[in-house]
Amino acid sequence: MTGVATMDSRSLMRSADFFVEDLQDETLLYRTGSQTAIYLNESAAVVWKLCDGTRSAKDIVDLLIESYPEAKASLPQDVEQAVSMLLDKGALFVDE
Repeated sequence: MTGVATMDSRSLMRSADFFVEDLQDETLLYRTGSQTAIYLNESAAVVWKLCDGTRSAKDIVDLLIESYPEAKASLPQDVEQAVSMLLDKGALFVDE
């Protein structure tokens, strides 16, 4: 699921197979039982935390635009990239 499909109205949910570790200015996701970490930059970490099963990617963009209107032009692409990466890694799923 990439591209326009990540921006539809379906809710995004964090996978229970992952846990987050915040270290000063870094956020890492670990899959339970794995030694592999996924590094999240600041914007991807915010997206991850907002994917609680009640919001779609579009909802997240709208919420972030309210908080960061100066970034309005880049937020849709930033959210789409973060959601695509998290879906590809299995850290998010679409709540159908």
